[in-house]
Amino acid sequence: MQDSNICTHCQLKENPNALLWVKCDSCPQWVHVKCVPLKRIHYPDIPSPSVFSYPKSSQEIKSYRCVNHYEEEFLAVFPRGLPNGKRQRDHGEYEESSHISKRYNFRKNKDIDYIALNEGEARREKMNHPHKETFLTCFEKWENKSNIISAAEFAATFNDIREPYKISDPWSSGVQVPKMDTNNGVLTVNDIMEIMGEDYHVDVMDVQTQMNENWTLGSWNRYFTHTEPGKRDRIRNVISLEVSNIKALELERPAAVKQNDLVDQIWNWNGHLGQVNDEEAEEDNPRPKVTKYILMSVKDAYTDFHLDFAGTSVYYNVISGQKKFLLFPPTQSNVDKYIEWSLKEYQNSFFLGDILEDGFAMELNAGDLFMIPSGYIHAVYTPADSLVFGGNFLTFRDLETHFRIVEIEKLTKVPKRFTFPKFDQVIGKLCEYIVLSKNKETGGGSHTDLIAEATNSKIELLYGYLIKPEVKYKPLNFASRKHLVKALADLVL
Repeated sequence: MQDSNICTHCQLKENPNALLWVKCDSCPQWVHVKCVPLKRIHYPDIPSPSVFSYPKSSQEIKSYRCVNHYEEEFLAVFPRGLPNGKRQRDHGEYEESSHISKRYNFRKNKDIDYIALNEGEARREKMNHPHKETFLTCFEKWENKSNIISAAEFAATFNDIREPYKISDPWSSGVQVPKMDTNNGVLTVNDIMEIMGEDYHVDVMDVQTQMNENWTLGSWNRYFTHTEPGKRDRIRNVISLEVSNIKALELERPAAVKQNDLVDQIWNWNGHLGQVNDEEAEEDNPRPKVTKYILMSVKDAYTDFHLDFAGTSVYYNVISGQKKFLLFPPTQSNVDKYIEWSLKEYQNSFFLGDILEDGFAMELNAGDLFMIPSGYIHAVYTPADSLVFGGNFLTFRDLETHFRIVEIEKLTKVPKRFTFPKFDQVIGKLCEYIVLSKNKETGGGSHTDLIAEATNSKIELLYGYLIKPEVKYKPLNFASRKHLVKALADLVL
C-alpha cells in the first residue's frame, strides 16, 4: 500500500525543491503542490491550459482531489489569493496547527510541527523525528572509530588539533563528576533535582517542533525518571542548563580546557595588578556562564545542525546513556551551504547532512569524553536516555574561526541573547593584555604562552575586529577604544 506521507508523483517524503504539501479532501494522501501537473491546477479566473504558476502557500488552496478517488487529479485555487474567509480546516485526526517561535539554534523561523499539521507542509509520527533514518544513514557513511587520543597527548598537542577526538582515558583528563550514594555511584537526573531544587526552572525543548518551554526540575524529573518511554507524550530535550554557579554539583572541566580557555586566561586580569582570581573580582564582573552545562535527553531526541555560539570548542562527557554525533568541518563550501540553509524558512524540510562534505561521525557511550574543535557544524541523535556534562570555551588557537562564526551569526540574525555572552569584553581584555604585556608595562603577567602565541597575524585579527563600529568595549587601561586600537596597530607596524 502506498504510504500516504510519500508524494505519489515524486515518490519522496522530503523534496527540497517542493516544500509545500496538500492533502486530498477525501483521504490522508499527501502530495507536493509543485509535483501536481499545471494542467490539473484550476484558478476560477484563468483557463486551465493558461496556468503558468503554482500557489505559493496553503492558504491559496481551496481543495485537492487525488487520483485515488477521482478520474482526474484536481487542485482548486482561490481567485487571486485568499477568499473573505479562512480556509476550512479539518478537526479530526488531521487537525492543523501553526505557530511562530524561536528554534533551538536561535534563528527566527516558522517551525513545522511534525506531530500535527502546519498548514499542510508535513505530517509526521508522534515519536519519530523525520530526520532520524536519514541521520543514521549519513552517520554510517561517515562513522569514525580511529580518532582516539590520550588525555596527555591531547593536552600536549592542543594547538595543532583540528579534528574531533574521543579521549581514551577520560579519568586522566581532570574531568570530574560527583559520585553518588545510589545508582552505583552514577549521577542521575533525580540527583540533580535534589541538589538544585525541584522548583529550579529549566528550558525544555520539544524535539519535533524545536520549541522551548519553561519547566521546573521537578516536572522534568517526573517526565525523565518516572515516566516510561512508551508513555511520554512527546520527545523532549534539555540542552541549555548552565550550572557553573552550582558549586554543590562538584563538576570539574578537563585540565586542557581550563588551561586553554581564553576567558580563564584573561577575564579577571585588570592591568596593573596582574592576574586576579579572587571571589570579590568575580562578583564585581561575573564571567560569561558557558563553561558547565548539564544536558538531559530522552531516547530518540534529535538536535538539528547548528554552530555553537562564536564557534566555541566543546568538551562533552557522557555520564549515562548514548549519543551519536554527525559533524562537518567549517570549510568554505560547508559554511556557505550552512548559511544558505540557515536563511531558508523551512530548514526542517530537508537534511543538511546530505549536501555537506568531509563528514565525521562518532558514537559515544557512558564514560566517554569527546572534544570538538571550533566551528564544526553538527547534529546529535540520542539512541537511549542520556545525561551529559559538557561546556563551551573560546581559545586563542581558534581566534580566526571565532570571528568568522560571529559574522555568520550576524548574517543569519541570531538574537543577541543566544550569542556568546560578553564576547566583546573578552576580546577587548585580550587586546589590552597583549598590548601592555608586549610593551612590558605590566611585567608581562602570568600567561607567557598566550603572549608567545600573539603573532602579528593574530594581532591583525584582533585589530580588524576591534575597529568595527558595532563593537562595544570600554578599556580599563586606555583612554578610549580608539587609543587601544592605535596601540594594537603600533605592534605590527
